[in-house]
Amino acid sequence: MTDMTPVTHEELVDLVRRAPLSFSGTVTRIGGTSLAAVPVEARNDLTAVVRVDQVLHAPEAFRQLAGNEVTVQLAADAGPMAVGEAAAFFTRGMVYGEGLGVTEVARLPVGAVLGHISMAAASADELPFSSVQRTIRNEDIAAHAAEADAVVVGTVTGLEDLGLADFSEHAPHWWRAGVNVSIVERGAVEPGPAAFVYPSSTDIRWRQVPNPNAGQEAVWLLHSTEGSHLAAYAPFRLLHHDDVQPVQKLAVLSGTEVS
Repeated sequence: MTDMTPVTHEELVDLVRRAPLSFSGTVTRIGGTSLAAVPVEARNDLTAVVRVDQVLHAPEAFRQLAGNEVTVQLAADAGPMAVGEAAAFFTRGMVYGEGLGVTEVARLPVGAVLGHISMAAASADELPFSSVQRTIRNEDIAAHAAEADAVVVGTVTGLEDLGLADFSEHAPHWWRAGVNVSIVERGAVEPGPAAFVYPSSTDIRWRQVPNPNAGQEAVWLLHSTEGSHLAAYAPFRLLHHDDVQPVQKLAVLSGTEVS
Protein backbone atom coordinates (compact mmCIF):
# COMPACT_ATOMS: atom_id res chain seq x y z
CA MET A 1 0.00 0.00 0.00
CA THR A 2 1.47 3.35 -0.99
CA ASP A 3 1.21 6.33 1.28
CA MET A 4 -1.82 7.73 -0.54
CA THR A 5 -3.64 4.44 -1.19
CA PRO A 6 -6.94 4.61 0.75
CA VAL A 7 -7.82 1.71 3.00
CA THR A 8 -11.01 -0.12 1.97
CA HIS A 9 -14.16 0.31 4.01
CA GLU A 10 -14.09 -3.38 4.96
CA GLU A 11 -10.48 -3.17 6.13
CA LEU A 12 -11.23 -0.06 8.15
CA VAL A 13 -14.27 -1.64 9.81
CA ASP A 14 -12.08 -4.58 10.86
CA LEU A 15 -9.39 -2.27 12.28
CA VAL A 16 -11.86 -0.13 14.23
CA ARG A 17 -13.49 -3.27 15.64
CA ARG A 18 -10.12 -4.46 16.92
CA ALA A 19 -8.86 -1.15 18.27
CA PRO A 20 -10.82 1.09 20.68
CA LEU A 21 -8.60 4.13 19.96
CA SER A 22 -7.07 5.37 16.72
CA PHE A 23 -5.29 8.60 15.90
CA SER A 24 -2.90 10.17 13.45
CA GLY A 25 0.31 11.16 15.16
CA THR A 26 3.96 12.08 14.79
CA VAL A 27 6.80 10.30 16.58
CA THR A 28 8.74 12.60 18.92
CA ARG A 29 10.95 10.00 20.65
CA ILE A 30 11.94 6.39 20.06
CA GLY A 31 12.61 4.22 23.08
CA GLY A 32 11.03 6.81 25.31
CA THR A 33 7.81 7.09 27.25
CA SER A 34 5.39 9.68 28.56
CA LEU A 35 4.71 7.39 31.54
CA ALA A 36 7.10 7.72 34.48
CA ALA A 37 6.05 4.30 35.80
CA VAL A 38 7.41 2.42 32.77
CA PRO A 39 10.63 0.67 33.90
CA VAL A 40 13.90 1.56 32.17
CA GLU A 41 14.37 -1.95 30.80
CA ALA A 42 11.05 -1.64 28.96
CA ARG A 43 12.14 1.52 27.17
CA ASN A 44 13.41 0.15 23.87
CA ASP A 45 13.02 0.69 20.16
CA LEU A 46 9.57 -0.91 20.34
CA THR A 47 8.26 1.99 22.39
CA ALA A 48 7.71 5.47 21.01
CA VAL A 49 6.34 8.74 22.26
CA VAL A 50 3.84 10.02 19.73
CA ARG A 51 2.23 13.45 19.56
CA VAL A 52 -1.44 13.02 18.69
CA ASP A 53 -2.23 15.18 15.66
CA GLN A 54 -5.87 14.10 15.26
CA VAL A 55 -8.09 11.60 17.03
CA LEU A 56 -9.79 9.31 14.50
CA HIS A 57 -12.04 7.41 16.89
CA ALA A 58 -12.00 7.01 20.66
CA PRO A 59 -14.04 6.44 23.80
CA GLU A 60 -15.62 9.62 25.11
CA ALA A 61 -12.89 10.26 27.70
CA PHE A 62 -10.13 10.28 25.06
CA ARG A 63 -11.66 12.35 22.27
CA GLN A 64 -9.69 15.49 23.20
CA LEU A 65 -6.21 13.95 22.97
CA ALA A 66 -5.01 16.07 20.04
CA GLY A 67 -1.83 17.90 20.98
CA ASN A 68 -0.95 15.48 23.78
CA GLU A 69 1.81 12.87 23.82
CA VAL A 70 1.11 9.18 24.34
CA THR A 71 3.42 6.20 24.75
CA VAL A 72 2.88 3.58 22.06
CA GLN A 73 4.12 0.01 22.43
CA LEU A 74 4.83 -0.58 18.75
CA ALA A 75 3.81 -3.83 17.11
CA ALA A 76 6.90 -5.91 16.30
CA ASP A 77 5.54 -6.84 12.86
CA ALA A 78 4.57 -3.29 11.86
CA GLY A 79 8.12 -2.15 11.16
CA PRO A 80 10.37 0.41 12.87
CA MET A 81 9.63 4.10 13.09
CA ALA A 82 11.79 7.21 13.17
CA VAL A 83 11.51 10.54 14.95
CA GLY A 84 9.38 12.89 12.85
CA GLU A 85 7.56 10.06 11.07
CA ALA A 86 3.76 10.28 10.98
CA ALA A 87 1.22 7.47 10.79
CA ALA A 88 -2.32 6.47 11.67
CA PHE A 89 -2.13 4.30 14.79
CA PHE A 90 -4.80 1.77 15.79
CA THR A 91 -4.35 0.91 19.48
CA ARG A 92 -5.76 -0.83 22.53
CA GLY A 93 -4.83 -1.70 26.13
CA MET A 94 -4.93 1.86 27.37
CA VAL A 95 -3.06 2.67 30.58
CA TYR A 96 -4.09 6.02 32.01
CA GLY A 97 -2.53 7.85 34.94
CA GLU A 98 0.09 10.55 34.70
CA GLY A 99 0.00 9.91 30.95
CA LEU A 100 -1.51 7.57 28.40
CA GLY A 101 0.02 4.31 27.21
CA VAL A 102 -1.35 2.15 24.42
CA THR A 103 -0.43 -0.99 22.51
CA GLU A 104 -0.37 -0.81 18.73
CA VAL A 105 -2.76 -3.15 16.92
CA ALA A 106 -2.04 -1.88 13.41
CA ARG A 107 -0.57 1.08 11.59
CA LEU A 108 -1.45 2.79 8.32
CA PRO A 109 0.14 5.63 6.38
CA VAL A 110 -1.67 8.90 7.11
CA GLY A 111 -2.51 9.18 3.43
CA ALA A 112 -4.61 6.03 3.66
CA VAL A 113 -7.14 7.76 5.93
CA LEU A 114 -7.07 11.28 4.51
CA GLY A 115 -10.36 10.74 2.71
CA HIS A 116 -12.15 10.01 5.98
CA ILE A 117 -10.56 13.04 7.62
CA SER A 118 -11.74 15.26 4.76
CA MET A 119 -15.27 13.81 4.76
CA ALA A 120 -15.61 14.33 8.54
CA ALA A 121 -14.53 17.95 8.18
CA ALA A 122 -17.31 18.51 5.63
CA SER A 123 -20.00 16.69 7.63
CA ALA A 124 -21.56 16.78 11.06
CA ASP A 125 -19.49 13.82 12.25
CA GLU A 126 -17.52 14.47 15.42
CA LEU A 127 -14.58 12.25 14.41
CA PRO A 128 -13.26 10.94 11.06
CA PHE A 129 -14.27 7.34 11.81
CA SER A 130 -17.72 8.14 13.23
CA SER A 131 -19.34 6.73 10.08
CA VAL A 132 -17.32 3.53 10.46
CA GLN A 133 -18.50 3.20 14.04
CA ARG A 134 -22.10 3.61 12.85
CA THR A 135 -21.54 0.80 10.37
CA ILE A 136 -20.22 -1.42 13.15
CA ARG A 137 -23.13 -0.53 15.40
CA ASN A 138 -25.66 -1.32 12.66
CA GLU A 139 -23.94 -4.63 11.92
CA ASP A 140 -24.13 -5.56 15.59
CA ILE A 141 -27.81 -4.66 15.81
CA ALA A 142 -28.58 -6.65 12.66
CA ALA A 143 -26.68 -9.66 14.05
CA HIS A 144 -28.61 -9.43 17.31
CA ALA A 145 -31.91 -9.14 15.44
CA ALA A 146 -31.06 -12.31 13.52
CA GLU A 147 -30.96 -14.14 16.86
CA ALA A 148 -34.35 -12.80 18.01
CA ASP A 149 -37.50 -14.90 17.64
CA ALA A 150 -39.55 -11.99 16.36
CA VAL A 151 -38.87 -8.47 15.08
CA VAL A 152 -41.85 -6.11 14.94
CA VAL A 153 -42.77 -2.47 14.87
CA GLY A 154 -45.43 -1.57 17.36
CA THR A 155 -46.80 0.99 19.80
CA VAL A 156 -47.13 0.27 23.51
CA THR A 157 -50.79 0.35 24.56
CA GLY A 158 -50.47 -0.57 28.22
CA LEU A 159 -48.10 -1.66 31.01
CA GLU A 160 -48.89 -4.05 33.84
CA ASP A 161 -46.97 -5.28 36.88
CA LEU A 162 -47.37 -9.06 36.91
CA GLY A 163 -46.84 -9.15 40.67
CA LEU A 164 -44.94 -12.43 40.55
CA ALA A 165 -43.44 -13.45 43.87
CA ASP A 166 -39.66 -13.64 43.65
CA PHE A 167 -37.46 -13.29 46.70
CA SER A 168 -34.10 -13.90 45.03
CA GLU A 169 -31.29 -11.38 45.35
CA HIS A 170 -31.59 -10.45 41.67
CA ALA A 171 -35.37 -10.55 41.29
CA PRO A 172 -36.33 -9.29 37.79
CA HIS A 173 -39.77 -7.86 38.74
CA TRP A 174 -41.51 -8.88 35.53
CA TRP A 175 -43.97 -6.52 33.87
CA ARG A 176 -46.09 -7.08 30.78
CA ALA A 177 -46.42 -4.63 27.92
CA GLY A 178 -49.37 -4.64 25.54
CA VAL A 179 -48.40 -3.52 22.06
CA ASN A 180 -50.25 -2.81 18.83
CA VAL A 181 -48.12 -4.36 16.08
CA SER A 182 -48.11 -2.45 12.80
CA ILE A 183 -45.26 -4.19 10.95
CA VAL A 184 -43.97 -7.75 11.28
CA GLU A 185 -40.43 -7.94 10.02
CA ARG A 186 -39.93 -11.51 11.18
CA GLY A 187 -41.46 -14.09 13.52
CA ALA A 188 -44.74 -15.77 14.39
CA VAL A 189 -46.64 -12.57 15.16
CA GLU A 190 -49.71 -11.11 13.49
CA PRO A 191 -50.41 -7.38 13.07
CA GLY A 192 -52.65 -6.12 15.86
CA PRO A 193 -52.65 -6.67 19.63
CA ALA A 194 -49.68 -8.56 21.09
CA ALA A 195 -47.77 -8.68 24.37
CA PHE A 196 -44.31 -9.22 25.79
CA VAL A 197 -42.82 -9.24 29.28
CA TYR A 198 -39.73 -7.42 30.49
CA PRO A 199 -37.70 -7.13 33.72
CA SER A 200 -38.33 -3.77 35.40
CA SER A 201 -35.68 -4.27 38.09
CA THR A 202 -32.77 -1.85 38.37
CA ASP A 203 -30.55 -4.65 39.71
CA ILE A 204 -27.20 -4.90 37.90
CA ARG A 205 -28.31 -8.15 36.27
CA TRP A 206 -31.34 -6.53 34.61
CA ARG A 207 -30.87 -2.79 34.41
CA GLN A 208 -29.39 -2.88 30.90
CA VAL A 209 -32.73 -4.16 29.55
CA PRO A 210 -34.83 -1.20 28.35
CA ASN A 211 -38.17 -0.54 29.99
CA PRO A 212 -40.91 0.45 27.51
CA ASN A 213 -43.06 3.53 28.03
CA ALA A 214 -46.77 3.92 27.39
CA GLY A 215 -47.36 5.17 23.85
CA GLN A 216 -43.80 4.35 22.75
CA GLU A 217 -43.42 3.30 19.11
CA ALA A 218 -40.31 1.26 18.37
CA VAL A 219 -38.79 -1.74 16.70
CA TRP A 220 -39.00 -4.59 19.25
CA LEU A 221 -36.55 -7.49 19.09
CA LEU A 222 -38.38 -10.20 20.99
CA HIS A 223 -37.28 -13.52 22.50
CA SER A 224 -39.54 -16.49 23.06
CA THR A 225 -40.79 -17.37 26.56
CA GLU A 226 -41.59 -20.91 25.47
CA GLY A 227 -40.56 -23.43 28.10
CA SER A 228 -40.44 -20.88 30.92
CA HIS A 229 -42.99 -19.87 33.56
CA LEU A 230 -43.37 -16.57 31.67
CA ALA A 231 -45.07 -18.32 28.73
CA ALA A 232 -48.36 -18.15 30.66
CA TYR A 233 -48.20 -14.34 30.58
CA ALA A 234 -46.83 -13.53 27.11
CA PRO A 235 -45.19 -15.39 24.23
CA PHE A 236 -42.17 -13.06 24.12
CA ARG A 237 -39.83 -11.09 26.37
CA LEU A 238 -37.13 -8.43 26.27
CA LEU A 239 -33.70 -9.61 27.43
CA HIS A 240 -30.99 -7.40 25.93
CA HIS A 241 -30.12 -3.70 25.84
CA ASP A 242 -30.44 -3.77 22.02
CA ASP A 243 -33.96 -5.24 22.08
CA VAL A 244 -35.57 -1.81 21.59
CA GLN A 245 -34.60 0.26 18.54
CA PRO A 246 -35.98 3.44 16.99
CA VAL A 247 -38.31 2.84 14.05
CA GLN A 248 -35.68 4.28 11.69
CA LYS A 249 -33.51 1.22 12.41
CA LEU A 250 -35.98 -1.03 10.59
CA ALA A 251 -34.10 -0.25 7.38
CA VAL A 252 -30.92 -1.62 8.96
CA LEU A 253 -32.66 -4.81 10.03
CA SER A 254 -34.31 -5.34 6.66
CA GLY A 255 -31.08 -4.65 4.76
CA THR A 256 -32.51 -1.68 2.84
CA GLU A 257 -30.42 1.06 4.47
CA VAL A 258 -28.24 2.97 2.05
CA SER A 259 -24.68 3.51 3.37
